[in-house]
Amino acid sequence: MLPNFILAGTLPAGTGQLYGLLAQHPEVYLAPPMQPECNFFFKTSEYEKGLSYYEERWFSGVVGQKAVGERSSLLLSGERAPDRVARHLPGVKLVFLFRNPADRAYANYRFTALAGYEDLDFEEALACEERRRAEDAASETFRAEIQPHAYFHRGLYDEELARWLARFPAEQLLLMRSDELQKDGERSMAKVFRFLGVDETFRPEPFRDFSSPDVMDRKLQCRLRREHGPAFDAAIQRLREGKSPQTELDRTVRSNVRDSYAPLSPDQRRRLASRYAGSIRRLAPLVPFSVEDWLG
Repeated sequence: MLPNFILAGTLPAGTGQLYGLLAQHPEVYLAPPMQPECNFFFKTSEYEKGLSYYEERWFSGVVGQKAVGERSSLLLSGERAPDRVARHLPGVKLVFLFRNPADRAYANYRFTALAGYEDLDFEEALACEERRRAEDAASETFRAEIQPHAYFHRGLYDEELARWLARFPAEQLLLMRSDELQKDGERSMAKVFRFLGVDETFRPEPFRDFSSPDVMDRKLQCRLRREHGPAFDAAIQRLREGKSPQTELDRTVRSNVRDSYAPLSPDQRRRLASRYAGSIRRLAPLVPFSVEDWLG
């Protein structure tokens, strides 16, 4: 069976928390939270394996659930994704969470640093973003599609959402602010359940998504990535899940992070809000919620 809904972005904006809450509903099937996420319609290397692969790989465990879905948080920003999804799943329901783009950019940067792909500070990374994006796009590696350094660019929601609205009727899209889950989780989940056509009176237990601690030495983190590859990915995942260290690499990774981190400074927030202002204003008529506070 193919999915009838997708948690399609953005990243990072709470799709992990939404996944954990949705997965508790007895009428909902969600593809196993394997690492990395599915992103079948985003990654060409996955998409070229075909729809039969997608169905078998992610949905072989369906046993009659009413709502069948998966989580692919990169889809919102994928330029090819709307066409691919529309071609194969024209009736699919799409759930998009939107986060203040300044906060999203900073969280994206911190996650990339944790993953060992960032050795610059945030200001330097923003200043170099267009050059690095061009270099990534020209590479023959996963970076060409994933664009790990697109911190600012991935927050241009007006451009991203417009591509989806050009391919799908508005009633197939549920658009929410990510902070709705924190401010009024019960009401937000009832809205999601109603959109998916399942019992909206169900109340899931609170769910805490994986943490993203702050990296102290970014160059060391990058070196660990280069030297250990997949073993480093596994160590990072164990760290984020709060598991006890199992290997020397686990202990090294843990010693290089801290739970607290410096928030965006007021000046950084103002400058990012100014850069995003045009995009935010163009987004406003496309979404059913206010984005005025994102303007700073």
